[in-house]
Amino acid sequence: MALKDRIQIIRELEAVRGSRVIAYVTSDRPPPFQAQMAMDIIRRFYNHLSGFQKIEKIDVFLFSTGGDTMVPWRLANLIREYCQHFGVLIPYKAHSAATMLALGANEIIMGPLSELSPIDSSVQTPHNPPNADQPNEPKIPIFVEDVMGFFNLACERIGIADQDNLITAFGHLTNRVHPLAIGAIYRSHALTRLLATKLLEMHYTDDVQKRAIGRIVDELAEKLYYHSYTISRVEAKKLGIPVVFSQPKLEQLIMRLYEQYEQEMQLGQPFNPAMLTAHTPELNLPVAMIESRALSDEIYTTVKAQPAQPGQPALLQVEAGQWRSQLVPEQED
Repeated sequence: MALKDRIQIIRELEAVRGSRVIAYVTSDRPPPFQAQMAMDIIRRFYNHLSGFQKIEKIDVFLFSTGGDTMVPWRLANLIREYCQHFGVLIPYKAHSAATMLALGANEIIMGPLSELSPIDSSVQTPHNPPNADQPNEPKIPIFVEDVMGFFNLACERIGIADQDNLITAFGHLTNRVHPLAIGAIYRSHALTRLLATKLLEMHYTDDVQKRAIGRIVDELAEKLYYHSYTISRVEAKKLGIPVVFSQPKLEQLIMRLYEQYEQEMQLGQPFNPAMLTAHTPELNLPVAMIESRALSDEIYTTVKAQPAQPGQPALLQVEAGQWRSQLVPEQED
């Protein structure tokens, strides 16, 4: 019944927008039910888009806290193969790589709850610093803003200006962080700026818009200082991002659809292992979904409780699933 309800709302959105709508939702829950934007969605989106044929307008209903930096560029190019006008409908969170995808859209529909974020990136390489407190855990990610903040502090606050002292400061940094990891940070930052620029250039075509691209990229990639900073629709509009405020009827439909996914995927909820009992020995929940009027794709994660020694916490077995596809029964328009 839930799928039928979601598809009905998607069709209502299409009627209001005069478009075809694809919903793309990734889980914002902590591990083990976390999911991010990844390249495996490209083939899935193709299946949805090819069913539309060539139409004027396509909207992506988007909820995600981010993921692979390359996904927005590849996905935006794919979507534009099938339409002249690309829109993004944001019910709530569209962070990091999801913000980058929105930059490639002709219009970004945002409501009072909607939020974008900075697009500065982090890197995980074999050369990252180990986690001193938990050596068996993954290595500590390095964030672009942290490296830039180090040098901004040295130059702007401490007042280091001469070349020799800057070289000394850099030496202190490389004593703690491997030089190849710092190189990866620079490369990742340069790539993020390049892709954000290319995404805006897809639809910023007049001279005034073109002049705004560099400023928008500077703000999102460097000048907000904190990766978890959230950007409301009002601030996004001031930055020059192509935001459209949702009107009441459209806002109601967007939030109705979001609430369906929120319930189905238990979005925003922490995972409590105590939920696994003898009566409920496993949990099987969708962590990413792609849906349109004729097709539904879901990927699940399963968590099982394994027997443990008396007095010891239950052991957890996490199984990442494969994408599952199903055709949506035809409905009359």
